[in-house]
Amino acid sequence: MNKFLVYTLFSLISFMGFSQDTLWKKRERVKKFIPMPMYVEHFGQINDTVETMIKDGDTLVSVPVDFDPFDSGDYVQVPYNQKDSIFLSIYKDVVFNAGKRGSQNERMRYWKDDIRIFFDESVPQEHAEKLMDFAKMISADIDSLNISRNFDREKSNYLVYYLNREHPTDYDPRMGSSKGGYYINWNRKNQIYDGKLKVNTELAPSEDYQLRLLKYYFFMSLGHFKQSNKMGCQGYLASCNHASSVSKIDLALLKYHYSYGVCKGTDLESFTELTTKMNQKLKKDPNAKLYIVHRE
Repeated sequence: MNKFLVYTLFSLISFMGFSQDTLWKKRERVKKFIPMPMYVEHFGQINDTVETMIKDGDTLVSVPVDFDPFDSGDYVQVPYNQKDSIFLSIYKDVVFNAGKRGSQNERMRYWKDDIRIFFDESVPQEHAEKLMDFAKMISADIDSLNISRNFDREKSNYLVYYLNREHPTDYDPRMGSSKGGYYINWNRKNQIYDGKLKVNTELAPSEDYQLRLLKYYFFMSLGHFKQSNKMGCQGYLASCNHASSVSKIDLALLKYHYSYGVCKGTDLESFTELTTKMNQKLKKDPNAKLYIVHRE
């Protein structure tokens, strides 16, 4: 490709992301568009959910923020996963802390790579096995959430340990309450890549309570989840409950969180805009074929 064509290509692309004005400290939303022929080459034919615009007589088509025309990475279209307004309202509570201070800074965070759990020697074998059984149960119906046990800490990305008099080493003092908690790290795409989970058994003396905390913290660490007051008092994600047992709505929310029929790593405003737009189109035409584009 000669220099003229490269210049023309870049002149037709406007970038979408989040930038901060250094003077006013204002967050601005920007969108990325590419020429229609390029879109068709990379993604196939345009469907009725894709945003377009006209610039200098050319039709430009909206693409994902991280799209790079010179990158050989593949993009895939996944059918949109429709949910009703009640479900979406609860989801926005547990993922974005909707309606509360700071919700505009929250992001949808998730594990993209497999979770490989290493259990410290402080964790009884029976407890390790029960957590793995729990992990298998909650992920059984989710293709994109893979959890396994790893016996080599260097090859793991999730550490579980107990803190007590016999095992006083606290691998990460930053996490949670005095009874324990979890601490996760994520990258710029809001993909979680490392996690630690701690239970202080001196403050949770019964085995039953230790196991409840173990499962609760693990579940919450799968998406840096919060709690909602719209769920009654059943399940981990209900605000009036704590570390009791997982519920059907918990599992439904987890499955939706890991569905690729929704945008990944997004913020509350973008998520609301997308789901509102998609659901309005489906209301007008229930047979419409709607897709979410992802980069593999």
